[in-house]
Amino acid sequence: MGLLSKFFGPKNPLDVPLKDLLENQMKLEAQIEKIERELRAIEAEIAELFERAKKAKSRSEELTIATKIKTLNKRKKNLQATHAQLNKQLMLVSNLLIIKENEELLKGTPTWEMLRKMSPKELEEKLIEMELDARNFNESLEKMLGMTDRTIGVEDFEADEELEEILSTIRAVKEGELEPEEATKKVVEEETE
Repeated sequence: MGLLSKFFGPKNPLDVPLKDLLENQMKLEAQIEKIERELRAIEAEIAELFERAKKAKSRSEELTIATKIKTLNKRKKNLQATHAQLNKQLMLVSNLLIIKENEELLKGTPTWEMLRKMSPKELEEKLIEMELDARNFNESLEKMLGMTDRTIGVEDFEADEELEEILSTIRAVKEGELEPEEATKKVVEEETE
């Protein structure tokens, strides 16, 4: 059973309502946070046990502490495996969410048709591989699906140097390279030159 069918049953993941995806994303994030708190608590408890071990008076006391540490460490490893699995599921749901949020742009494009034709298992594998975010959605999706066509959603625009410069400035603001005020000045100054 794949991760998608675990969440959404037999229906095509692209048909899952946005609301359901958002709900699943919130649940996964809450589970991940809970596990992270548990991991921190276990690490603190292990550190405390090592502190107690420094003051141990006998071999049996050391053995008792060592056994507790071993048990806690095993629990920590199990939690880490669960954490990794939940992060994988979160990546899957987040990527599907980004695709659903851009569904109107994608419909009618070769990419949308390609996504619709994939089996749930193939789609799941692609979604887990992808590292989508809203900033690089079109580029990442195109790359992950192995397409070489022009960027989805941008194909209707003609090459426009001013638009490209503004988009470049927007990316610089998003990445923290420019403050919004500096970006405004840069764009306004370029227009008046």
